[in-house]
Amino acid sequence: MRIIHCADIHLDSALTTHLDKEKARTRRKEILDTFRRMLVYASDNDVQAVIIAGDLFDSEMISASTVNTVLGEIARHGELEVYYLRGNHDPGISIFAGRNIPKNLHMFDERWTYYQLNDMADESAAHSGNDERCNIVLAGIEMTSDNKNRIYDELSLRERDVNIVTLHGQEQEYGDAHVAEEICLDKLKDRGIDYLALGHVHRPKREKLDHRGMYVYPGCLEGRGFDECGEHGFMLIDIDEATGDMNTEFIPFAYRRLYDVQVDITGAADSQDVADMIAEKLYGDVNGRENDQARALVKITVTGGLDVESEIDMEYLARQFNDSFYYVKIADKTDLRVDPLKYVHDATLKGEFVRMVLEQDMSEDDKAYIIQTGIRALAGEEVWTR
Repeated sequence: MRIIHCADIHLDSALTTHLDKEKARTRRKEILDTFRRMLVYASDNDVQAVIIAGDLFDSEMISASTVNTVLGEIARHGELEVYYLRGNHDPGISIFAGRNIPKNLHMFDERWTYYQLNDMADESAAHSGNDERCNIVLAGIEMTSDNKNRIYDELSLRERDVNIVTLHGQEQEYGDAHVAEEICLDKLKDRGIDYLALGHVHRPKREKLDHRGMYVYPGCLEGRGFDECGEHGFMLIDIDEATGDMNTEFIPFAYRRLYDVQVDITGAADSQDVADMIAEKLYGDVNGRENDQARALVKITVTGGLDVESEIDMEYLARQFNDSFYYVKIADKTDLRVDPLKYVHDATLKGEFVRMVLEQDMSEDDKAYIIQTGIRALAGEEVWTR
């Protein structure tokens, strides 16, 4: 039996932190389309069940068209059984009020709910040795402030089954949960869990739970901000129903990828120097086919020390790379540096100004900023405040 485990899709996210309104609207449609493509992938690859471990939607502010599309796509793939556990971002169940809920969409609530994922093995046949299939069981519960600490004692699993448990929250090793989104892994050890299907953490993670099972965060289906760089997709679980053996594989599936590229531009004299340094690092990190590069969202963080007389135009730099990528942002994390020896024998007004500032009782950063601003003013250039 093949199962997809996904989470944190966050449909209808605003996405306006970095993108303009038009690109944000396009990006929301792309994320919805990735959800649609995932169901097509499931149908084409003999997947029988899809587990959504929370945060299918981003908030209560969900468009009717998005809800209708989700329900319509699930109904269209009637060969799949879809199990949806709501997360902390998801709206209440009333979001589906007045709509036809597909028969193949299954939900959870604040009590443990158990689903048999495969055709149940015949108990009498199993005892006689004529049916060696394993029962594959999915258990899930929506965590709340009321039930967050008692769910562990109430979980009931059979050792002989292949047990998948789905929860939405942040892992913690020991202790009681202080908020509904905390999951105590220690209390889930030695409970007969083969695969703990989690949601809430936006980067893929797969670790050993105990001698028997593993816990897995598939990460979000698509990265939305620069705290979600790297590959995104879902987990594909393949279970041998005869032996209960389980194989898992992360499937990269996002339409776009986000990159945060760090470039040290120490020693650069002007914007073209910086552009050359960025290009060398950027095109090495963002590799792949040309259309993949054009899909990428890139944050370029420039670091290092710059001489106060260097003229670096960050807007110019962004324009140099805009045509190559879907979105480019330049983050300036450089430090201004002053070389006192350059001005020791400078008899001009500039030299006198620099020496005067260097003698002041203030931080080196403030001195560098004041010197840079003064030098630009003396040259008749535009001056801006930080």
